[in-house]
Amino acid sequence: MWMPLTFVFLFATGFIAARFGTLDAEPFTLLLVRSLLVLPVLGLILWIRRKPRQWGQRYDKLAQMGIGMLLHGAYLGGVFAAVKAGLPAGLTALLVSLHPLVTAALSLPLFGIRLGARQWLGLGCGAIGVSLVLGAGVLQGAGAASATLEWPMIGLLWCLVALIGVSSSTLWQKRVGGRMGLVEGLVFQYLGAGCVFLIAASSVGSFAFDPTPRLLLTLAWLVIAISVGAIWLLMLMLERGEAHQVARTFFLVPPCAALMAWWLFDEQWTALMVMGAALVVLGLVLDRPRPGKVARAPADDTSPSAPETSAPSSGQAASR
Repeated sequence: MWMPLTFVFLFATGFIAARFGTLDAEPFTLLLVRSLLVLPVLGLILWIRRKPRQWGQRYDKLAQMGIGMLLHGAYLGGVFAAVKAGLPAGLTALLVSLHPLVTAALSLPLFGIRLGARQWLGLGCGAIGVSLVLGAGVLQGAGAASATLEWPMIGLLWCLVALIGVSSSTLWQKRVGGRMGLVEGLVFQYLGAGCVFLIAASSVGSFAFDPTPRLLLTLAWLVIAISVGAIWLLMLMLERGEAHQVARTFFLVPPCAALMAWWLFDEQWTALMVMGAALVVLGLVLDRPRPGKVARAPADDTSPSAPETSAPSSGQAASR
């Protein structure tokens, strides 16, 4: 239980960091610097660990670079760019939190995982709950300012980029997971992400970077807590559970981010938001599969990349 809860807390701080960081730096430049700083930290971890390196094959390295381009490049780049474009951080968290629905829908054709009515109901409750928690706050703030709410279209497009990036990277990592060490895989992920941010900063960015104390503290948190801590936990959870089960923990990220925003920016919670938070918890309870109830569609045994089709034992299913 501690692993998903810690991941939720760390991941939720990313939206707060996006708001702070983009005050003093262009988003893609900030994320490029963050990616470059993460690499020596990972190298230090590999040196201290003193365990046999698991670098995998050439395909594995290229796959991890591709996952990094999607998970760090498209997802984080889209989130930071959306916030910088003027989209509220709460609305950004709401839109990208819809990715568990996309992940669950794609789990059947990609992994042969059938979701029961109970799990689909849980996903629906979670989505409605997230909408109430953050949607109510956004609409309340907009009603105080004007009768209509105008969101920057470019911000919405960046959210779509982030949503596609996090959904596809989650499924891809589940398919190739276990062929490389976790730290070794992160090295290639951040190399791939660095390439994306370099191109993005050169084409649509400005390389603006004002090293204020606020920005330096934000950058330190991005590197240590999120880039290493949260992403490492995500990779661990993907190795231990199905992609859609890992994705459901993202439902807790927006309420957690909203709570942080209330503490830091005095954003108030309404009764409708509390009701939405309760629906999120209910959705997680409903979505949790019962031991031995996870069904898989038949897979082609002749395919080298086909997932295992044998049903997990009760102990294995309970541990996921």
